[in-house]
Order: sequence, then structure tokens, then C-alpha cells
Amino acid sequence: MKNHLLVLCFLCFGNVFSQTLEDKIYEVTDAFNLTKSTEALTTLNNSITSFETQLTTTDEYFAFVNLLLNKAHYLKVNNKNTQAIKGYEKAYNIYNDKVASVYKYNIVDYCLIPLGVLYNKIGDHTAAENIIKTYISLAEKNKNNTQRVAGAINLSRLYQTIGRHQLAIDIANYGLNIKQASTLQKNKLKLIKSRSEARLNKKAKFINNGDIVLNFKTQSIEALELAYEIAIQKKDYALALKIFKNLKGLKTNVLSSANSLSKIYIEEAQLYLLLKQPEDTKKCLKSALKLLIPNYSSKAMPLETDLYPENAFIGIFDLFAEIQTNPKKAIEYYNLSFYVSDLLTENITSQEGKLIALNEKRKRSEESLNLLYYLQNNSDDTKYTLEALQLCERYKASVLKETISKKNLLKEHPKDSLLITQQKLLNNQEQIINKLTRAPFTNFTQDQKLELREQLSSINIELKDLKSIIDKKYATNPKASLDILKLNTKLIKDQSTLVNYFYGKNALYQIIVSDKATAFNKILLNDLNTKAIKTFIKYFDSPSAINNNISKYTTDAYSLYKLLKLNEVKDKKNLIIIPDGFLNFIPFDALLTTKTKNKTFGNMPFFVKSHTAVFNSNVSLYIKDNSTKLKHSVLGVFPVFKNTSQELTYSIDEAKNIKKEIESTLLMHDQATKSNFLKQANKYSILHLSTHGTSGDFFEPAQIAFMDQPISTTELYGLNLNPELVVLSACETGVGEIKRGEGVLSIARGFQYAGAKRVLYSLWQISDLSTSQIITSFYKQLDNSKSISYANQQSKLDYINNEDIKNLKKSPYYWSAFTLYGSFDKVNETNNLWLIIGLSLVIIVLLLWLFKRKNGK
Repeated sequence: MKNHLLVLCFLCFGNVFSQTLEDKIYEVTDAFNLTKSTEALTTLNNSITSFETQLTTTDEYFAFVNLLLNKAHYLKVNNKNTQAIKGYEKAYNIYNDKVASVYKYNIVDYCLIPLGVLYNKIGDHTAAENIIKTYISLAEKNKNNTQRVAGAINLSRLYQTIGRHQLAIDIANYGLNIKQASTLQKNKLKLIKSRSEARLNKKAKFINNGDIVLNFKTQSIEALELAYEIAIQKKDYALALKIFKNLKGLKTNVLSSANSLSKIYIEEAQLYLLLKQPEDTKKCLKSALKLLIPNYSSKAMPLETDLYPENAFIGIFDLFAEIQTNPKKAIEYYNLSFYVSDLLTENITSQEGKLIALNEKRKRSEESLNLLYYLQNNSDDTKYTLEALQLCERYKASVLKETISKKNLLKEHPKDSLLITQQKLLNNQEQIINKLTRAPFTNFTQDQKLELREQLSSINIELKDLKSIIDKKYATNPKASLDILKLNTKLIKDQSTLVNYFYGKNALYQIIVSDKATAFNKILLNDLNTKAIKTFIKYFDSPSAINNNISKYTTDAYSLYKLLKLNEVKDKKNLIIIPDGFLNFIPFDALLTTKTKNKTFGNMPFFVKSHTAVFNSNVSLYIKDNSTKLKHSVLGVFPVFKNTSQELTYSIDEAKNIKKEIESTLLMHDQATKSNFLKQANKYSILHLSTHGTSGDFFEPAQIAFMDQPISTTELYGLNLNPELVVLSACETGVGEIKRGEGVLSIARGFQYAGAKRVLYSLWQISDLSTSQIITSFYKQLDNSKSISYANQQSKLDYINNEDIKNLKKSPYYWSAFTLYGSFDKVNETNNLWLIIGLSLVIIVLLLWLFKRKNGK
């Protein structure tokens, strides 16, 4: 080894005057490949630093790309995945910028295919999808069918990994239709297709499982894997173990990397767990750990310092947690899983990629919450409740929290070129992703799509480099834990109580925190309770649903109030509620706090009568919102859509009434364009949009209409707005696709991404007339009280108490759609003071008059 290192050093630094730079780079590459050790890597890195400053010609860049790819391959083989990714990314960027226009190099096989595999391994599924589709396009362009099939295999595997099985089947069929696919490639595609069909409960046509069961010792790896998959689907775990043991022998003969071998042990451990054999499970897991951590001692739990970004660790620690009889020990293992998961996902740059990663953490979060609930029930110490709150906070609306954090940092340092560049790149990234998402419905050519994908890859790489520099410069810590002291201070200031929910697969967890006490509740999500939640939401599908059966509604509204444990905060006036899952669609104000047989809506004990409720996506965002503004100005947008099928008749009345109540600038009719709105938006504290909204679908994001064109959540993600309040007087502005952990990707969420401190949004298609009445009352109350949260509550009470409105029109359908996101703000104390002084003077005068009447002069 010493002789090899001497040779390497000589080649790197010796005879420097007699060689061209290109020759030196090739010789250093050859020397590294000859030795391939940690010491050789250190020497190579020094050479790379030296070479990089000297590169000028295309030939030199070409040689340098080759060197980087050899280094990345070495890192990949040695499980240094994140370092390998950086090497492949750097090589790809240099190749595109400096080499591709002159030399044609097999960048697909040597760079893009391994890069896609690595992205998938670390959980950056959107980056993996983009890079695989990139090299499939390149292969189609170059008519390289081998690479096309390789792309089909990797892309279908990716979709299978993230549970998009129909897409996996479609891509597998694409690969199978390529005539030049080899027998081995076809078998891989058939296996992927059959597995996804089995998981979709479709008949797997590839192979007869009965034949494999009888003769599995003579079958190929692909055939055995399918037989194993079907045995698992049928829950025949004993048979699955028999098949797996034969598979294990075949696989270990062809696999060499520690990562691949460890995953065989993990899969075997999963089988033993299903067979309820914990000791065998533990033995397999320890073998897997030994492969990944050579110096691992099986007598102790690994330390965080022993771990690195490797997804095999997550499988190991999750299984270790499942077999623990001590709940505290199980939580420690889950925390190790969370730690590795965070390492893997910290460099994911796209919003969609982060959402997928967030979803994968939900199951582990629920298991941990269940353990903490058990520990809290057996302890007088509230630490387990607060630990549960920390866990909910860590992985709830984390994308929104990170987006707002970046925009706030830019506001603090508006001239920092790094932050400006980062924001521009993030905006461009979302725009390109939006274009690619809509690609099936546009006229993009294959070359245009390829160009967009290459741009996206370049942006992704640049954002990672920027993040590393910015994190060091500003010492940002996105994983910082929730500050409980600040939370308590904020709750005391607002005289409020926190009600935080976590909507899991098996249970709904509720954490209540006030200045004096905490509570930790578990609500089983059995069929009955799940039906109760969904039934209540369906009452607001149409204006007649409640009025058709008022008695049933009152029963269900009170039952849900109890089910959600809101009776535990019945004495609390101000509630900050953090909903989750389907709870995002519940109009809490329309719940009933006591039983009633009354059919007169004005006399019903609605939640809104006893509580001022404000909603938020995340506890940290609630804590940070300390804005108070006593004087407001409104920018109103009223397209009206006159003389069209979309005409909003009462929108004009709404505009006139707002103008009477508060200082306003109104963009009416043809003036209500998107460009006019964006030009003026940052001049006003309140943005009011009275228009049409849509909740979006799989291909189109949620949108809100202007006179000329709509604005979508994707566009809002890239804007920098800073209003105190956005009022979305439109249909379904709080409705959209639910992303587990992140919340609802509605148009309201889009304005939150853009920087709005508070958003007043609707949960269903609201009545034009009742909306106008409620909004008018809202601004009147806001002008008097200067409090947004108070005005929201009072506008609903004004509507309920309005004697001119008939009983049927007082159904909660007409007034409870509007939900306020943000935090509390105080009622104008000056107004209250003058009211008290005025009342006191009246009382004094009255007392004096009574005294005089009784006693004379």
C-alpha cells in the first residue's frame, strides 16, 4: 500500500513541467483507480482542488469530468451516497457547460443512471424522477434502446417505491414494448409489473405461483421474488420464509456492497417479525448493522455519530423499535430513524420532494405518539405530553415553515446576493416543475421537455450548493426544537389555549396546552369515528343538507364536539387550533357545545358563541406572529364577471359596503387584473379578493380568478407579499389536495407561502348574498375593534342574530365557511376605555339624579 501511495503522489506532483494538464488529470485518475483507498481519496481531493483552478480547454474539462466520475463511483461503492451524489452532480454540470457541445460522452451510463439510483436511495424521489426521465429522453434522441429500457426499469422501480403502482405498471409496459430489450431486462420489468399488480390486488400474470411453490429451488431470482411477493400478499409468511432463504443464497452470491447485503438481512428480519420470532428478528438486524458499521458493538445502541445518510438504517431502527418491550427504548430507536431520515432529506430542494419525504415520516410519528401516550398515562410528569407536541411540531407543515423562514431571512438581509439568488432559483424551480406537470396537456416537444429537465437538474444542484453556504453564514437550524417557554408566553399574552391535533392512520391525537395545564388525548379512528367526521363535513356539500334534517344535524354537531374532546376547553374563550388531515375541512364554529332540540338556529349553542377560534398550520408560526396594526387599508379585487355565466351579482354590493367601512382602493371589472393586483399588493395591509376560486386537481393546482387570468398556488409560492391579512371572498379557497403532515395545498396555503400573516378563507362553495353580508359586517367590526380575530367571530354572530334573516338562511352552511388562519390580535383597548368611561359617567349622572329626587337639593 505504501508503494502504491508513493506512486500516486509521484504521478500527482512529480514531473509537473513535462506534462500537459490533461495528461496529469488522466494519470492521477489511473493512479487513484490503482490504489482506491481512504488515503488515496485524500490525495485525489487535493489534486482536484489544484486542477480546478487551471482548467481552460475542452480536453482538460473532459478529462476532469472523467476524474470526477471515477471518484463518485468509488464513493458510491463505499456507501458514501451524499458525497457520491455531489461528485456526479458536479461532473454532470461541467459536462453540460463545457464538454457536451464538443464531445459526445456516455454521460447516461457513467453519470445519470447511477445518479438516479442514488437519488432514489436517499429519498429524493422528485430529483430521481427528473434525472431518469432526462436520460430516457436522451436515449430516445440517440436511439439507444438499452438505455431506454434501463430508464424504464429504474423509473418503474421508483414509482413502486413511492406507492404509485399504476404508474409503475405503465412504465414497465413501456419498457416491455421496446423490442431490443434483453431477456434479463424483460424479466426485471415483468417482475416490477407483477409486484405492482399484486399490490393493487390485480392478478399477477407473469408466473404461476403454484409451480414456484413446488419447485422454488430451481427457479430464477426474478421468479422467486415474485413468488415471495405473492406469499407475502397472501400472508403465508412461513412459505415466504422458505422462498426467501433460497433467494438469500442466490442474492448473496451476486451482491457485494454493504448496503445491498444489509437489506437482505433487514428483509429477513421483517419476515421473522411477521412470524412473531423477535430473537431471530434481532439477530438479523444486528448482522445488518455490523455490515453498515464495521466497529459496531451488538451490546449497545449505535450513537448518532456512528450514523450517516443511508436508508438501510431506517429499516433497521424501525424494526428494532417494533420488537422492544420497553416503550422508552422503542422511542430511542425511532429517534435514531428520524435522525437518519433527516440526514437523507436535508438536501432535497423541491417542494414536492419534501412533501413525499414528509409523508414517509408519518407512520413513525404515529408509532412514537402512541408510545408517548402510554408513558404519559403512567406518569404524573407532563414531559411526555410536551415531547409529543415537539414531535407533532417537527413534522407538521415543515415545508411552509421552511419557506417562510427563507423569505424572512431575505427580508432581514434584502441585499444579500446569495439569498436573492436562492429565492430566484426556488421560483424558477417551481415554474419549471409546474410546466413539466402540465406537459401532457401542452404542446412541448421532446427537446423542449429535455431542456426543461436539464434546467431543473442544474437548479437543483445550484440550490444545494447555496444552501450549504447560507446555512454556514447564518447558522440556520431548521431542526430547532419548539421553544415551550415562548409558547407559554404567547398563550398568556393572547389569553388563549392551544389545541393541537395529529391525524394518524389508527388514531387521532390531541394535545392541549394552556398557561396552567396540559392534556394528551387519544381518539381511535375506528369506522364509527371516521364516519362521524366525514358525515359532518358532508353537511356542507349543499345548502339543503342541514335544513333537510335539523334534528340529526344538532345530534351530529354535538357528538363531534365531544369526539374531538373540545369539551375539555369549554371554559376557554380564545382557542388557537392546529388541525390535521380531514379536520382541516371541519367548520369548528358550526359545532354545538351542548345538546339541543331547538330548531331555531339563532338559539342554538354554536361553538362560535362561546369561543373565538383562530387556526394555524404549525405552532412555531403561531409563536412568531406578533404583528399588530391598528390602522388598515384595503386593496380590493372585484372582477364581477358581468354578463357572463360566472357573474357575481352581490360582489358590487360587497365592494360598496367595504368602501363605506374602511379605507379602500378597489379594482373593479376590467381593472381587476392579475398584473394590477401584483403591482399594488405590497402597498396595503389587507388584500381582499372577491371572485371565483377552485380547489385544483391532480394536474392543476388550486387557483383564484382575476379578470384576465387566474393565479395558482404554484405562482404564489414564488411571490413575496407581506399583508397583515388576505381575505379570500371566493369558493373553496381553503380546499385542495391534502398532503399528509403538510396540510391542504389550497389557494389559502399559497398566500401563506407568499408571506401573508393571516388569511380568511372559505371551506366550500359559499352563498354570494350571505358572503356579502358577513364580509360587510367583518369590516365594520374591524374598523371599530381593530382586531381581525374579533371581527371574524362577531361578523358570524351578527349574521346569526340578524332578525331580518329567515331561520333557514341562518343554517351554518351560510355563515360558517370562513376560517381565519394566523394568530390573535387584541381588540382596540382605546375604544374599550372610552366605552367604560362613558358608561361610568352615565351611571354617576343617574345616581346623582336618584339622590336628588330622594333628598331634594
